[in-house]
Amino acid sequence: MSQPSATRIQPRLAGKVTVGLGRAIALAFASEGAALVVCADLQPITKGTEFGAEAAGTPTHEVIQQRFGVNKAFFLPTNVTIGAQVERLVQEVVKVGGRLDV
Repeated sequence: MSQPSATRIQPRLAGKVTVGLGRAIALAFASEGAALVVCADLQPITKGTEFGAEAAGTPTHEVIQQRFGVNKAFFLPTNVTIGAQVERLVQEVVKVGGRLDV
């Protein structure tokens, strides 16, 4: 009897262009294989160490580049309560990534 071939499971966001509103979401998108992660938050650096001591004080986009090898991760300061900033966010993501998937 032959052995079944190993099936490689594709990450859920492989090749997708994403916006992570906050550090946790941006890291989750990167861990799921997103091709582009735009880190949208008020500040590039969070105070918490919930993602490991080595990540404390490091901007989210740099953590993504270090952990996941995603070279297309960048920070864009965004206050989601201000419509003009959200519009700018979407325009910048489409300009860089060609589209916005998530």
